[in-house]
Amino acid sequence: MSKHKPVSRLRWQASLKLISDRWSQKSLSTERERLENTTLSTIQHYAEQYTEDASVLEIGGGPCCISRLLNLKHKTYLDPLIDDFRRMFPGELPEDAEYLATVAERISKPANSYDLILCLNMLSHSLNPELIMHEIERLLKTNGTLILSIRTHCPIESRLHYWAMQFCPFLCKKTRPYYYSLTGIHRTLQRHFNIIEEKRLNIRPFSNPYINREWHLFVCTHKTSLPHTSGSA
Repeated sequence: MSKHKPVSRLRWQASLKLISDRWSQKSLSTERERLENTTLSTIQHYAEQYTEDASVLEIGGGPCCISRLLNLKHKTYLDPLIDDFRRMFPGELPEDAEYLATVAERISKPANSYDLILCLNMLSHSLNPELIMHEIERLLKTNGTLILSIRTHCPIESRLHYWAMQFCPFLCKKTRPYYYSLTGIHRTLQRHFNIIEEKRLNIRPFSNPYINREWHLFVCTHKTSLPHTSGSA
């Protein structure tokens, strides 16, 4: 399948409940450290090409808010659970930022609003990934950068999960409504963007040797964008 068929809103809402429950049992400092160790250096490298007055949108970052570590003035955090996270971790989320407690499929911001968009471990948890790709494409400035991370699955597991979601959704009670293979996420991104860098993240793999799950990070630009140069804005 070249595109995922969107899951039902009830299935997605159930996954949000699971995510919220899991975060309530986690250590925020531990999760932040893990995320920063695997992705921060790459994010900072690309953020440095923009001036301090640039804008960054972090989609579905949960309470980690990795953008707080970037030297960029205008920061927006979007997550449908953001109000829950602010109650779970009082005083831990940045104060000098805008928060959007909404879905990423339809974002009430004008086109070309952001220099940098982060979408870290979020796409698999969404209601409709293809609509999110359209929104990111609309919101990203011409010479902007998208940095996306995702857990990938072997093609057989991805396909089995897809058919289970279509015909036996009651069997699929994980937090991820979508399983992407590496080929699948390539196709999804390449419909909208140029992939200029890809790397496998050093995150502990799934323990089952017959199920190949890996974490990948992609850096993307608009298909019509000019080559990135240091110090551009």
